[in-house]
Amino acid sequence: MEYHLAETVILKETTIVRQRSLPPRAYGEVQVSAGAQVNWSKVVASGSMPRDYSLIDIAAALGIDPEDSENLAKVIELVPGDEVTAGMPLAKARRRRERKRIPKAPADGFVNLIERGRIILQVNPEPVEVRARIPGTVTALLGEDEDEPRGVEIQSAGTLIQCAWGNGQFNFGPYSLEPSEGLVSLRALDSLLENLRGRIYVLQRPLQGEDLVIAVEKELGGLVAPSMPHYLRETALMLKVPIILTEGFGDREPTPRIYDLLTEFENTREGTFDATMPARWHHERPEIVLPVSLRDRPPEPISDEPLSIGATVRIRREPYAGQIAQVRGIPEALQVIENGLHVRAAQVKLRGGKNVMIPLANLELLGESSDK
Repeated sequence: MEYHLAETVILKETTIVRQRSLPPRAYGEVQVSAGAQVNWSKVVASGSMPRDYSLIDIAAALGIDPEDSENLAKVIELVPGDEVTAGMPLAKARRRRERKRIPKAPADGFVNLIERGRIILQVNPEPVEVRARIPGTVTALLGEDEDEPRGVEIQSAGTLIQCAWGNGQFNFGPYSLEPSEGLVSLRALDSLLENLRGRIYVLQRPLQGEDLVIAVEKELGGLVAPSMPHYLRETALMLKVPIILTEGFGDREPTPRIYDLLTEFENTREGTFDATMPARWHHERPEIVLPVSLRDRPPEPISDEPLSIGATVRIRREPYAGQIAQVRGIPEALQVIENGLHVRAAQVKLRGGKNVMIPLANLELLGESSDK
């Protein structure tokens, strides 16, 4: 029997492929071509996102029966998707005396729908810019209409660390581990002289309320921590810099592999700290990317593969939470765990050599090939 586990990619070297597209309701166009090299801040698509709706009844204004499609077609030349500007006539007069009765667009916007002589406009658009967010190569243009792409696919390489939660913010820049004296020690330092402003700090302990205050006071670029109390969630959402939790809410132990990787490249690589909020309707996750130019293209993360002998997994629950292990066996029979439940489980080997039986529900794959 095949078993598919949850997946969280934590890889030192991998190929990273990301798609960046305009939001579904936005009107705009792609600003780059396939094959282009982009940095993290490059605007790859731009346009407008209408915020409000306005219904204009052309048929009533001109005294035309809403069912008279022939006459309506003579006066309404707009089609869905057309752009309109404030004060622009929305129909054509059939005779001179109708000119004053022609409705005009109340604001800049786009035609959303035309039905029975009524035009629904999306108005008061706000600018939308879609940035690459990772440096790399544009490998494809995306969209149902090849002549009007709405987004791009970007390929990069480097270290990829997928995380559990983010506050919806983004930053690209240098990072450092928390000072041995604690984040509070930054209060005694000058932000400009010590290059604190805009720098992301990585904590190997749960985030506390005081840490968020210091991030604001010293204008830090963001914070990464294993976890934080639930009651700080709303405060974190108010901050304009990324707050990333690698494990989740509560009092969680850090995954050693994550902090080993961040320690290895501290002060030598800048990184993408993308605190995208997890959501059911999109596949993006909060993640940390430490891009680097590699001579050979590393393999992409392994995904959607069933659990197999040799697979590298992370344990999600105590008493081994956060530990990385290798699958040694997948018994066909249900296993009895400490609370007396019979569950599907796998035998895994911990870093120290100990073999333990872990329920499959408490394991997740890390994107590595089983034969690595």
